[in-house]
Amino acid sequence: MKQLSNNYIDAATSTWQECRDFLRCHPFAILPLGATEQHGLHLPQNTDSLIAEALALQVGRESVGMILPTIPIGYSWVWRDYPGSLTFSFDTFRAVIKDIVVSLDRNGCRALLILTTHGANPQPIKYASRELVDHTSIRVLRAFYPNLSQIMTDADSTIWQNANFHAEEFETSLMLYLHPNLVDMTKAVSEYPPYSLAYEMSTLPMGALSESGVFGDATVATAEKGERWFNLCVANIAKVWKEFLDSPK
Repeated sequence: MKQLSNNYIDAATSTWQECRDFLRCHPFAILPLGATEQHGLHLPQNTDSLIAEALALQVGRESVGMILPTIPIGYSWVWRDYPGSLTFSFDTFRAVIKDIVVSLDRNGCRALLILTTHGANPQPIKYASRELVDHTSIRVLRAFYPNLSQIMTDADSTIWQNANFHAEEFETSLMLYLHPNLVDMTKAVSEYPPYSLAYEMSTLPMGALSESGVFGDATVATAEKGERWFNLCVANIAKVWKEFLDSPK
């Protein structure tokens, strides 16, 4: 179904003329970046992509922007030993982002929100954005669950490590709200791998630390929390995006 309104447009289902006309009025775009990687035994491998796509659409509805197709592969090196998990190299992923921005620049876009839901994507996004400053006129804002700790004050479990979580209460709750048919709670587990200095300071991948692929407690997830947290995430992202667009160039 075509998503088209005065303040947002879905680039994938619109015509080139509709995109042209929208960008002439609102030269802004939203790029959702996901991943295809293991999320335990209870969630699908496209969890990050599904969440990113839903967030981007709702943020667009509540702010402004041409919503771009979700990129379903990210930088997932830490899960490379799990069958079905896919990864770009750091440099390839950075190059993909830069090529998309160059295309948007030629289209007349002047500001881009890069919205990611995969924890390893922000680093290549940051460096790609820095490298683009001297080569395009597009202003880039990157977002990965801003103010998440404030959103999850009513969580029933603790985060595995600061800003480091995977397939646990938060992501499972979002999926129970967005795509309950893809979640198998009979296979949800709670696992808190011990702190690993080798993971922090060597090449030991995160995937080697867990038996289940879960980092946190997925068993306490609910659709009700997922709906509440999703709407708060949308509000936070839309707020920083609108502030960014209103700020001096």
